[in-house]
Amino acid sequence: MSITVEEVTQQHNRKAFDCGVAELNQFLQQQARQKTVKHISKTYVACRDSEPATIIGYHTLIGYSVTTPPAHKYYKKYPHPLSGVKLARLAVDCSQQGQGLGKRLLIDAIYRTVLVSQQISAIGLFVDPITPEVVPFYQQYNFLPIDPNDHSRLEMWLPIKTCVEIVNTLQ
Repeated sequence: MSITVEEVTQQHNRKAFDCGVAELNQFLQQQARQKTVKHISKTYVACRDSEPATIIGYHTLIGYSVTTPPAHKYYKKYPHPLSGVKLARLAVDCSQQGQGLGKRLLIDAIYRTVLVSQQISAIGLFVDPITPEVVPFYQQYNFLPIDPNDHSRLEMWLPIKTCVEIVNTLQ
């Protein structure tokens, strides 16, 4: 099955998408395209080449101002805020869950983060997992907690150096 990941457009059928999480479905169906058009966020959808209008997954990226630096030796002495990219949403249609599409979408987000970092500063890719159950998904790709000592905060990040390493292994 060949899959394309591209910016959301009017041609994509957003209404049929269902990942099992109402908030993520509602964003795609009601806000994603408008926010992309207005440059508030960028949503990228995954579609089978054989069904180019049917969305089987998506992710949304936004610019991110890092006001609390990650607990990382590189950023302790730098003025704040720092710039990053935030993975605001990542969702896979229920019909595709468990088949590796989430990984494919995450890799696409990492790749786009590296592209941004080549043009402007970005210290990494940040994410706020919706629930603690989602944290292991990001940990398997080497995402780190923003503050390893604060277990109440779910926010995680992938340093730009790691993003570049991941992209380089794929080329």
